[in-house]
Amino acid sequence: MNRKTIVLTGASSGIGEAAAKIMIDEGHKLITLDLQGPPPGSSQHIKCDLNNPKEIEQAVAQIDGDIDALLNVAGVPGTLPGEVVIGVNILGLRYLSDLLIPRLNNGGAVANIASIAGFSWQRRIAEINDFLDTPDFSSGLAWWEAHKNELKIDPYSFSKECVVVLTMRQAGLTLGRGARANSVSPGPVETSLLPDFKRQMGEEQLQWVINKIGRAAQPKDIAEVLCFLATGPSTWVNGRDIIVDGGYSAGISARWIDPGEAPIRHAKVNKSENN
Repeated sequence: MNRKTIVLTGASSGIGEAAAKIMIDEGHKLITLDLQGPPPGSSQHIKCDLNNPKEIEQAVAQIDGDIDALLNVAGVPGTLPGEVVIGVNILGLRYLSDLLIPRLNNGGAVANIASIAGFSWQRRIAEINDFLDTPDFSSGLAWWEAHKNELKIDPYSFSKECVVVLTMRQAGLTLGRGARANSVSPGPVETSLLPDFKRQMGEEQLQWVINKIGRAAQPKDIAEVLCFLATGPSTWVNGRDIIVDGGYSAGISARWIDPGEAPIRHAKVNKSENN
């Protein structure tokens, strides 16, 4: 097997930990970044806060040579302050990628974790591109602060919409060396963050989504697709967002799931009737 050098963020829990196990079991050299301790088998572990540009720079300085894949898995839920959500989920991801994409070997890959919360990115494509045109971390935060009220979207969903569009941009950056960039958009996943997402969405609403598809995903369900995009036979997949939600999005689009039954819709109707 061709042993690859892979950088993985968010490797200490959830989807990142599951991806780390797959990569290590396949014999790859894994460099992991996380605020927590290393997953078993990591070749090099670097403590890094993706909400801190200086720590990102210091982490990259500790990575020797070129790499074959970058897996951006680290993320935070929407229950945290908006500037932290934007900082970690998109600005930190973007900055780390900007520093490491030039070090991708020919045929390498970037794989980013987005979310089905970013499903409606087309509605805000002009604003997202304007945000992504900001040159650095601080100007990105300033853009968010200046525009967050007019966007009428929560920080988490906006950050994930931006990951989808950023991935499309990265697909062009990597193309000249035969490298690729893709994203994966999970639905609900059984990780330590699931309670946070229940608070963010409303427990009844999230449970309704899970019931419609039979269960929440396990971290491995998402990690398998992520690793396929990073190291598997996926050499002609580029610039795509792969939805991995057990069929939920398909059900909404094809109407075998009725969104009108969702608790959040009932709540909106009741609020409208009471006003």
